[in-house]
Amino acid sequence: MTTERRGGPGIGLAVLLAALLAACDGGSDHSHGGEAGPDHAAEHAAATADERPSRVVTRYNEATELFLEYPVLVAGETSRFAAHLSWLAGYRPVDSGRLTVTLDRGGELVAGFRVGRPTRGGLFTPAVTPREAGTFTLVLTWEGDGRRSVHRLEDVRVYASRDAVPADVGGGGGEGDITFLKEQQWRLPFGTAVAGERELRATVPATGTLRAAPSGDRRVTAPVAGRVEAPQGGFPEAGKQVAAGDVLARIVPRLGMGTDVASLRLAVTEAEAEFDQARRERRRLAGLLAKDAVPERRVAEARSRERVAQARLAAARQRLAEYQADRSGGEPPAGVPVLAGADGRVAELAVTPGTTLDQGEPLMRVVDRKRLWLEARVPEAEAVNLATPDGAWVTPTGFDRALTVDTAGEARLLSAGEAVDPATRTVPVVFALPNPGGLRAGTSAAVRVWTGESTRAVAVPKAAVQQEAGEPVVYVQTGGESFERRPVTLGIRSGDHVAVTGGLAPGERVVTRGSYLVRLAASGDDAAAGHGHAH
Repeated sequence: MTTERRGGPGIGLAVLLAALLAACDGGSDHSHGGEAGPDHAAEHAAATADERPSRVVTRYNEATELFLEYPVLVAGETSRFAAHLSWLAGYRPVDSGRLTVTLDRGGELVAGFRVGRPTRGGLFTPAVTPREAGTFTLVLTWEGDGRRSVHRLEDVRVYASRDAVPADVGGGGGEGDITFLKEQQWRLPFGTAVAGERELRATVPATGTLRAAPSGDRRVTAPVAGRVEAPQGGFPEAGKQVAAGDVLARIVPRLGMGTDVASLRLAVTEAEAEFDQARRERRRLAGLLAKDAVPERRVAEARSRERVAQARLAAARQRLAEYQADRSGGEPPAGVPVLAGADGRVAELAVTPGTTLDQGEPLMRVVDRKRLWLEARVPEAEAVNLATPDGAWVTPTGFDRALTVDTAGEARLLSAGEAVDPATRTVPVVFALPNPGGLRAGTSAAVRVWTGESTRAVAVPKAAVQQEAGEPVVYVQTGGESFERRPVTLGIRSGDHVAVTGGLAPGERVVTRGSYLVRLAASGDDAAAGHGHAH
């Protein structure tokens, strides 16, 4: 992109340059092999009297933007350049390093000029004095911090004298009718992007919720009725990571009506006596059988009674142990263990130790967020456009960018509802996916479900589009400080981009951050836009 400025603006540039020279930055020098500091007073006088047309050029490479203003080059005369360099990433001024300006012809270096540091952040002001007339390649090379950025301007003319300069050579500050200065761009949130062709997926809007997968959302309930007690290691807290086999609590079963600990101890004593008596009887009969004094049937019956008595004793002891702690050892009471049942974190606690529960009542909830389900609800009117959904763009609440759910990757389509929900008049579409970034189960989201169709079109980031009086508008950067308001026609939306079917050509650069501030500059609200410019 090349833009030029002519006449009055050239005089204004000279005045601004003179003001800078009067400030004496101490960082400029020019040479034809050596380096020497400039005579600022002489340059100030020359710049003030200089009425040459001014050229204004804007160039981009992968890393930086160059916005260059300079008087038309004349052999033997000094032209003070005003080279504004901006980092495209984050759009900040280049505030260090050195800038070298060379004139090349046919690959041969004809002259070189250098400035050792910026006059101030983002602005380099090298003095260029070409020795001979002709057509050259003007190369501006910035170097610093191990990095390098090069901008080449082809077919730059150096005139033999001022009289040889055509009347129409200058001008061209950009076709836009909005001025938004570099100092404003650097000081405020600002950014641009190039409109280009890209593959866009057709989508339909939906509301969605990211839920834990059913296998990863477990409600832990009481296996028996009884009193909740802490397990060895303590009762879990909300947020604790647990494994499937971890004991989260113990349930001490509830005593029956009219039963107390003394009764349980009595039952153990009675069972012990019964078992002892059955064992003695079985031994007595076994001795008589050896003497053929009793039939074998009597011994078999005695063995059966002994086994039953032994089982009753074991049951009585177990019931007593469930309610009686070993006070000397400090062990917790016995009880029925409650397992986590799944890996995850304790999300909710419904009880505390000491609470009495019925069988099946909830204790806590364990959630594993490694995999989620996206439940998107597509409005009935949009569902007719669904073919086979193969993914979605998802913007969770609190996020400023969309996340990708793609069945070509790790996501799976579980269902694309065949029926309309009569209550919400929506069609559910459900995907299973890995958690894309620590999202919490239950997070709501704005969703664009892919219909299965795609198209190639010119697109810009959604952030570049503003709605003004119901009309979509973008602000096109026509030069370093020149912008144009452009009504556009929009097509399909795909993630963070939207197709532009009219009003914008591929390769044009649009404002993505700060477009509202450019709009304020168009309205003449300099205070709101942060007005200010000086070289």
